[in-house]
Formats: sequence, structure tokens, C-alpha cells
Amino acid sequence: MNPTASPSRLAGPTTAAVTLLLAACAAAPTLHAQGCVAVRQMGDVACTVGAFEHAHAARWSLNVNYQYFSSHRHFVGTDEQEHRAEAGTEVVNDTQQVNMRLAYAFSSRFSLAIDAPYFSAVRSSLYEHDRVNRHTTEAHGIGDVILTGEMWLKDPKFEPKANVAFGLGFKMPTGQTNIKDTFHTANGPVVRNVDQSIQPGDGGWGFSMSAQGYWLLGRTTSLYGSIYYLANPQSTNDTYRSNDPITGRFSIADQYQVRAGLSQVLSERHGLAGSLGMLWEGVPSSDLIGDDLGFRRPGYTISVEPGLSWMHGRHTFAVSVPIAIERNRVRSYADKLTGRHGDAAFADYAVNVGYGFRW
Repeated sequence: MNPTASPSRLAGPTTAAVTLLLAACAAAPTLHAQGCVAVRQMGDVACTVGAFEHAHAARWSLNVNYQYFSSHRHFVGTDEQEHRAEAGTEVVNDTQQVNMRLAYAFSSRFSLAIDAPYFSAVRSSLYEHDRVNRHTTEAHGIGDVILTGEMWLKDPKFEPKANVAFGLGFKMPTGQTNIKDTFHTANGPVVRNVDQSIQPGDGGWGFSMSAQGYWLLGRTTSLYGSIYYLANPQSTNDTYRSNDPITGRFSIADQYQVRAGLSQVLSERHGLAGSLGMLWEGVPSSDLIGDDLGFRRPGYTISVEPGLSWMHGRHTFAVSVPIAIERNRVRSYADKLTGRHGDAAFADYAVNVGYGFRW
């Protein structure tokens, strides 16, 4: 087999395998968020070009992923607070995110990638203003950049049917945490920090641990999965929201994500594939390292995630729509101390669109 051949010129089984693997990766964008639960972009699930370097003779890859969602359904635990929408007091976060990932494969097993996100959100509420009229605040800017190294357990050149990759990343606090806007209070306009959920960054240095893998079940079917954890050892950032000794500053919270599913080639000739999987992502109430002080809204979403991808030459296009089937706003550290249980707004679904290019 000619290692420099394009996918359309490869032998049938190899074409199907490469299409499946790229489909599973492309259908899993690096952008994730849940509204008031501040799950931001994660540099974990975009498969690196290393796994396919033997088929594409590619060293570099660029992936651009876009996500949109609108969170408006309030939950306390798993109980939806339907009265919020009925009374018109719900909080609505309209969020758009774009993540650019540039990766370089040193070999078919080792690669290095950098994720640079851009975050834009508009938040509409009553309670943050005069509690009578609905007003908006907004924030836009670069998010936290993540540098990730990844290694495949086996060389994909010689073990194409099943493989697992392990990654270790380093997160830099490049995103702002103190963007301000005007709040229209009963006593007049006040300029202060916008809500934590629409701040582009979390303000902490952190590290990520990840694993992803695939298993070809046949010529046109495969299983895929990934697990990711972003650890933030620091407790709080320097952004104040009140004088409360526990929740007065924003927490620098950990994040996690688990994904698994099935990918199926729909047309080898046209490079078309579909996927169907489950996605579980969230913010824990307690961090892996460090204390749990500061203000946070911990919780998670479990979603069904259908996806579709199209591969042509060195180009890959993908779309996925994770649809929430369970939302849970768990109790924070502050909730446990006070005996209360705060709420959070979640989205019904998100729209993810991705484009990848290898050279």
C-alpha cells in the first residue's frame, strides 16, 4: 500500500477503518458547556493525526470546532424548577464557542497539540438586575489555552483494529475571569463582574489527564470511547462577587467528561459515516487536588449524541447534536455547609460543527 495515498485511493478495509476513526473523532468536538454549570472547552477528544499518519502521510492537522447552546431550564438536583419558566424568571445563557486545535505528529504514536478557544455569551435575567425587568450582560474573549501531549499504546501502522491513547495536558489561565458589564438595579446602573458561567476563563493553572480508544468490530463498524479529567489545584481566582468568606470569590473548579458510542460507515465511496453515543460531562463539587472554597455551581449532564461526518481527501467535516436526557445540579461545598441546595440552568441540546484539515 502506498503510504502517501489519499483515503479515496486506499484499499477498501483501510478506507473504512480510517473513515470510522476520523468519524468517531470528528463527531466529538472539544467544546462543551452546560449553561450555569461552567463546563468550558476541553482539549481532549479531537483525535490527533498520529493515528492516521500512515494512511495520509500527514504530520500537521488543524481542527476548528464551533458550538452553540442556550441554557434556560433550571434544576435543583434532578428536579426541574418548571415554575421559573412559568413565572418568566428563568436565567438564559446564549453561548457560542470556537476552538482551534493545531496538532503535530512526531510519529504515528506521539503527537503534541495546542487548543485555543474563543468564548462569547449573553446572559439574560431578572434577579441580577431590578427583579422586575429582564436585562442582559455579556462577555467575549479568548479562553484558557491547553497544551496536550498524546501517545498511542500501540503503533496504528501495525495494530489498526484496536488501540488506546493516553494524554497529559497543561492548562494556562489565558482567559479573563473579571469581565464587567452594567447591571440595572433598583438603585440605578451598577458596573460589576458578570456571572461566573459567562467568564471566558477560570483563572487557574491546571493539568489534564485523558484516554481515548477505538475497536473495529468489522469492516464498517467500530466502538469508540474517551475519558477526560481537568484538575485545577488552585482554590479560587482573584475575581470577587461578594464579601462572603466562603463564596466571595469564584472557584477554580475541576471538570470531567466521559464519552462512548458506535460509529458506522454509511458510504465508503463518499467518505460518509454516522455515530451514536452517550456523553457525560460536568463539574464536581469537590476537586481532585486542593480545597473546594469559592463559588461554583457543580453538576452534570448526560446526553445522547448522534453525529454525522464526511471525509474527502485531507478534509473532514462533522456535526453532532448532544441531547440532554438527565441534568443534575449537585450540592456544592457551600451548600453542604449551609444545608441548602442551589440551582443551575441547563440546555436541552447543543449544536457542534467541526472542520479538520491534515497536511
